[in-house]
Amino acid sequence: MYGRWERPRSAGFFGMTWGASMLGIGLAIAIMAGFMITHSLSIVASLTVVSAVVFIPLVVTRHGRTGWEIATVGVQFAIARARGETVYRSGRFSRIPGLAKLPGLLADSRLSEYETAGGRRFAMIHVRRTDHYSVVLRVIPRGKELVDQSQINAWVEGYGGFLATQSRSGEVVAVTAVLDNVVETRLRQHREVARLVRSDAPDYAKAVMWEAAADIGGVGVRVEARITITYRAIGKGSIRRDEPEQAREIGQRLQGVLSELARAGLPATPLQAWEVLGLTRSRYDLAAQRDIERAGPTITQTQSWSSIGPIAHDERWDHYVHDGARSISWEMDAAPRGAVMESVLEELLRPRADVPRKRVAIVYRLHSAAEATNLVDSDYRDAIAAEQTERGISSAAARIRVGNTGATREEQARGAGLTRFGMLITVTDHLDADIPGIEASVHAMTSASRLGVRRCYAYQAAAFAASLGIGLILPEHTSVSKLS
Repeated sequence: MYGRWERPRSAGFFGMTWGASMLGIGLAIAIMAGFMITHSLSIVASLTVVSAVVFIPLVVTRHGRTGWEIATVGVQFAIARARGETVYRSGRFSRIPGLAKLPGLLADSRLSEYETAGGRRFAMIHVRRTDHYSVVLRVIPRGKELVDQSQINAWVEGYGGFLATQSRSGEVVAVTAVLDNVVETRLRQHREVARLVRSDAPDYAKAVMWEAAADIGGVGVRVEARITITYRAIGKGSIRRDEPEQAREIGQRLQGVLSELARAGLPATPLQAWEVLGLTRSRYDLAAQRDIERAGPTITQTQSWSSIGPIAHDERWDHYVHDGARSISWEMDAAPRGAVMESVLEELLRPRADVPRKRVAIVYRLHSAAEATNLVDSDYRDAIAAEQTERGISSAAARIRVGNTGATREEQARGAGLTRFGMLITVTDHLDADIPGIEASVHAMTSASRLGVRRCYAYQAAAFAASLGIGLILPEHTSVSKLS
C-alpha cells in the first residue's frame, strides 16, 4: 500500500500561504498608515477597495491555482492569440521554406546520436533553453499475470530504488515514465517476421510465422512504454558547453541506469535517433504512422529533427489541433486520497478500443539528498505551524499533514529519496472524433484510479509536447510566478 503524499505548501495565517499572509499584513499596515497620514475616510475606503481587489484573488483558489494565476494565464493566452503565436505553419511554402521544425518549447531542441564505451548507440535530445540533455529508453513492462505478489513488491521496491539512485548526485532533473497506447498497424511484426524467416524454410513453417504476425495485436491497440531521463549540464566551464562531452558523461551513467531498471523488472534499451524521429513525427501526424513504421531505420534518409514537426497547428484554449488531428491534455490535479495498492492506475493505463491513442506520462522531479533534507524539515515545520493556527475541520486535516510530513522526515533520514510527481494524460484522435465521449471516458478512467485531473487550459500545445517524454519538463518553463 502506498500513500502519505502531500502537496508542498508554506503555512501562513488562517490556512493561507506564507506569501499571501505577509501581503495581507502589508496591505493592512498600508491602510492604517494612509488613515494616520490623511485622516480621510474616502482615501481609506479607496485603499480598502484596492487592497481587496489585490488580496482576495490570492486567497480564493481553484484547482490549486489562485485567482491571479488563472487571470494571468488567461491574459497571456489572449495576447499570444492576438499576436498569432498560437498558430503555426511550416513546410515548403512557409516563411522558412523546406523546414517543419517542432513548434513551441521544442523549437530550440536538437537531436544527436552517440555511442557508449560498450558500443551501445543512443539518441540524446538537447533542449537549449534550459540546457537539459535527455535520453529515451524503451522498456518492456512484465505485467502482473501469473506473478506472485512478493515479486511485484520487489519490482516496485526496485523502481523506488532506481528513482532514489538517480536523485543522489543532483544531476538528474526529472525522470518521465510514459505508457503510450497507439493504433496497431502490424508492420513491425511483419518486418520482424521477414527478418527471421529464411528463404529455404518449409512452407508450413513460413505460413505459421506469417499467420502469427497477422494475429498479433488483438483489439488493434498496442502499448509502448518508455522512460526518459533528463540531465542538467554536467561538469564546469567548457565541458558544460560541449555536447559530445555531455554525451560521454551520460553514456558512462547509462549502464548503471539499465542495471537499476532491470532489477525493477523493466529491461530497457536506449532509443536510437531514427526511433526518436519516428516516434515524434507519428505523434504529431497520425497519417504518417504507417509510412514511418514501414521505413524503419531508413527514415533518417528523408527526415531530420528540423523536418518532423507538424505542417500546421492551432492551439485552442482547451484543445490542440495539429496536422488533421485533435489532442486534449489533462494534468493531475490531486493525488489519490488515502492509501492505494500498486494496481491503482490499472484502469487508466489499460488499452481501450474507444480511446485508441492515449498517452499517460508520469513526471518524477527528483531532489538531491541535500535538498531533500532541507525540504522535509521545512514541510514538517510548516505543517506544525498550520496545525497551531487552524481550527475545526481544517485542524483535523492539519494533524494528518503533520503525521505525513513527520513520517516522510523519518524515512528520508533512513535513506529514502524525496520526489515531486505529476501526471499528464493526452488523448489524440481525428478531427471528427467524439470529443465529449472521449472526455467522459477519461474522467471515468481517472475516477476509477482515484485521481483528480483538470484540463490543461491555455497550454495544450506545451502539455502535448511534455507528454511525449522527449525531455521537456514544464515547470522549468513557467511564465507565471507562484506566490507561496
